[in-house]
Amino acid sequence: MPSRRDVLTHLVCETAGEGAASNPAYALLGRPESTAPWDGDPVTLQQYDSVSMPQTPNGSMMLAYINRSLRNSEGKLAWTSGSSAPTILVAPALALAPTVLVDNWQGNNLTLTNISVGSDTPIGVEAFGPGIGPTPETLPIGPPGVQIAAGQAAQGATTGGYMQLGFQQEDGNPAMFGFIGGPAGSDGNNAYVIAINSPLGNSGPGTPNPAPPGYFATSAGNAWSYELKWPSSVLYVANFGAATLVPPSMIAATMPTITLIRL
Repeated sequence: MPSRRDVLTHLVCETAGEGAASNPAYALLGRPESTAPWDGDPVTLQQYDSVSMPQTPNGSMMLAYINRSLRNSEGKLAWTSGSSAPTILVAPALALAPTVLVDNWQGNNLTLTNISVGSDTPIGVEAFGPGIGPTPETLPIGPPGVQIAAGQAAQGATTGGYMQLGFQQEDGNPAMFGFIGGPAGSDGNNAYVIAINSPLGNSGPGTPNPAPPGYFATSAGNAWSYELKWPSSVLYVANFGAATLVPPSMIAATMPTITLIRL
């Protein structure tokens, strides 16, 4: 008996047409949310809607997604890249925070499709990585740091010595950040996603609780820092924000502050 994945692949696979990015062998059926190439900006996909990024960064990229349904309806998001078969991601119902996927698609195209069974199960998606999205602001070394709005990014550099990367959201509203830099881990990625003022509480390094899937750490407080000693390299920081992926009642009213200092 064929597996559920085999059946899905048979149902949704078709030969890529002319102009398909990277000549993918599969394309999930669905109504495009937009004919414009997706650059990672926050967008809500209705059932069977798709977005396509023609070329992902040749390195780690951070993808966040959340089930926006107000009902107890499980959501599913499928992604394909290059000639890969569909990979299915579950978007839990009534989630308190976005689910995060960090991966390296090695410069291939990426298509996301909402394949939820329920027609009332929209899924919000957003992605960050060097080379996509907004032009980063400069992240200086030393206080007072820089403030970046939701959906924006900053870029600086590590110097090879001991440093501290800090995040603060003083108004108490949830905020979610990602940063990319330093040596790659065993999985080939060097991206980290954290959340402060998080309804998920305290998790990750320095706590007894493992971080949720995709996250490096979460904090119930309004500040969090990471002490590092990386070789001299580029450091990329993104503000996923709260307004883009969580209910309007949780919109951050003030911009967070990001600092990079030498220790």
